[in-house]
Amino acid sequence: MLPNDWAAAKRALPPRLPFVLGIGVTGHRIAALPEGEVGTIVERIRAVLAEVKACALDLHRREAAHFADCAPRLLFVSPLADGADQIAAEIALELGFELHAILPFERGIYRTTLHESGLARFDDLLGKATCVLELPGSLEAEHDAFVMAGRATVAHCDLLLAVWDGHPPRGRGGTGEVVELALTRGTPLVHVPVGADKTVGLRWSAFDPSVVTQRTDTPVERSFTTAHVAQVLNALLSPPPDAHERAFIDTFQGERMRRWKARLEYPLLLAATGVSRFGAQAWRGDISAAYIREDWERYCSGCWDPSGLSNPLAPLEQWYSWSDSLASHFAQAHRSGHVFNFVLAAVAVLLALAALPFPHLKPYLAATEIVVILSILINTKIGTGQQWHRRWLDYRQLAERLRPMRSLKLLGIAAPDPPGTQANPVPRRWVDWYAAGVWRAVGFPNGRIRASQSAAFAEAVAAHELWPQIEYHHRAARQVEQLDHRLEVVGLLVFATTLLTLVGLLAAIFIDHHWALDHAKWFTIVTAGLPAIGTALFGIRVQGDYAGTAVRSEQTAIVLAQVADRLEIEGPDLSRTADLVEQAARLMTADLDDWALLNRQHDLSVG
Repeated sequence: MLPNDWAAAKRALPPRLPFVLGIGVTGHRIAALPEGEVGTIVERIRAVLAEVKACALDLHRREAAHFADCAPRLLFVSPLADGADQIAAEIALELGFELHAILPFERGIYRTTLHESGLARFDDLLGKATCVLELPGSLEAEHDAFVMAGRATVAHCDLLLAVWDGHPPRGRGGTGEVVELALTRGTPLVHVPVGADKTVGLRWSAFDPSVVTQRTDTPVERSFTTAHVAQVLNALLSPPPDAHERAFIDTFQGERMRRWKARLEYPLLLAATGVSRFGAQAWRGDISAAYIREDWERYCSGCWDPSGLSNPLAPLEQWYSWSDSLASHFAQAHRSGHVFNFVLAAVAVLLALAALPFPHLKPYLAATEIVVILSILINTKIGTGQQWHRRWLDYRQLAERLRPMRSLKLLGIAAPDPPGTQANPVPRRWVDWYAAGVWRAVGFPNGRIRASQSAAFAEAVAAHELWPQIEYHHRAARQVEQLDHRLEVVGLLVFATTLLTLVGLLAAIFIDHHWALDHAKWFTIVTAGLPAIGTALFGIRVQGDYAGTAVRSEQTAIVLAQVADRLEIEGPDLSRTADLVEQAARLMTADLDDWALLNRQHDLSVG
């Protein structure tokens, strides 16, 4: 949350990302592990976790400047089933990992499904876990419950440790299915085989980024070595290698909150065209900050408070508040810069034409025109130098990637799409890297999700996440469509007036040639000046892409409404709810990516 005290806000900086690495586990039950192989499996798991920890700490030392000044957090996510899950969890605790447990059932029911030899271990590990999420599985649909637990584990880990015999899935919810989910999603997999004759390996789609990884693909396999582990962790956790991307991380981390918005040209244009009222929100940054606080309070009171789950959203709200407020500030600055340039370009033409009827003022008009042209150049230099355009686009992309995380976290088993592509899930841009870092830093809720809550979750997410976004897109589409239409009408009137003036001039030449010559200067001003104004209006429309924005916003609203409707119908199924909320987040991100791609061509310029 942004500081309420603006004296403190001016000194505050965006919170830095903590260094967090999450390792999940999936593996066979104790009955499926050959008794003679358990000792080997234990030693292999210990070696794997020790190697990953060493590589992670080494990476943190090298990249500490990009992370918060706090100790690295190493998380271990386990469903705590008897067998590999419990063995790995115990070793992780010994090595200093923080244990997070995801249970497919309420803990009392889950105990009844465990092997007798694992009950004491289960109770002991639960007591040592810093976070326990109990999912609403039922014994009547036992396999579905294990699918949910596997899905939640993959959703909250960066690296999956799989104690696996290598065979395809023999049923729903088993280790083989979780492995396939991780590989398809692009989660790196450490394969600890069941059998001493096979070696530990690494599988990851980014090793062969040309295709989407399947379970049987061999080009994505690597031996488990320090170099390969370091390669994976570096790709996942380090900022993108591009120097410009790293520099922009520093730019974001050095931002200050603006209480006042100095560039008012764009809101003045909206007011002049009658599209919106010129109010305090046009020049006061604290109003948008207050709106963000109110929005998150409404969301939490409507979604999280009734759930009974612990709410891990406070850090997420801070990151979102900073990115959203900064995006709004630089959006107004950039749009105002365009309006300023086009309006002053038309003014420069009018000043040049004004010398025709007022030749005695020509020195003053020329001096004023020089000031106007210099103002355009200075405005452009400041805008490009301070990167208003990129700061707007990047901060908006970051904010809109963070917003749906609050609903994805609420469901426990859902997750945003990984950065990059499905075939190459590596963050190439700082925005993707930062959003992924926020996701892993927030963690997941602590508590129990009851089966009876699934429908309420779906309705709450639809009411407090999707429908407000749908209304926003409808409202934004109407506003920019109205602005585009009114600028178009004014432009047409300007050119129509020019045409009528030219017709009048021709008529005057035939009717009274001498009168037409006497007033030729004024005709020149009108017939040359009005097209300059019309061209400026057209330039504002083209650079703003208002018509295209309206179409994209309206289309996004339509598809989000379809998802919201399905949520309200299919809400009792938590897995289906998670699918729909993930799809909604995907739709919003896709719309944003298309918008950003088009807008990157509209930087502030004079050419």
